Amino acid sequence: MSANPTSRPSPRGRSVRLRLAAALLVAGSLPACTGDNLFTGIGAVAGLLGPEVQITVPQANFSLAVGDSLTVTANVAAPEGVTTVTFSGLFSGGSAAFTQVVVSNLPSPADTTITRRLGQAGATTGTVRVIVEATDALGDRGADTVSVSIQ
Repeated sequence: MSANPTSRPSPRGRSVRLRLAAALLVAGSLPACTGDNLFTGIGAVAGLLGPEVQITVPQANFSLAVGDSLTVTANVAAPEGVTTVTFSGLFSGGSAAFTQVVVSNLPSPADTTITRRLGQAGATTGTVRVIVEATDALGDRGADTVSVSIQ
């Protein structure tokens, strides 16, 4: 009888590949540990799992008075085209700070800039997380956030 001529990777080769895969996973998830954005991660960093969203206005820690509306501008991009963009704002407890605005029936652009004005949902002060979420033609979603305060 002869030995099986099929070669297999050495256990050392498999170990190196596993360590490399683990290192890439950790490196890809590190951006989620920094900054104010709750929605960054492997997909958002690499643009693999859905639309890329970047809020450009307002800047973090922007303040507005009770009753004032808020102008929000975001850059959205997806290779498959962006079909829906939702603008909202929530207090830290989860209650609505601004009325939600949904933009749909977009002409499927690969990337675009969208600006909408959000009206306050009540007369409450506090820190608000402004959220812009985009959905692409495949149904994948991506989002960005920024914190503002109502005084």
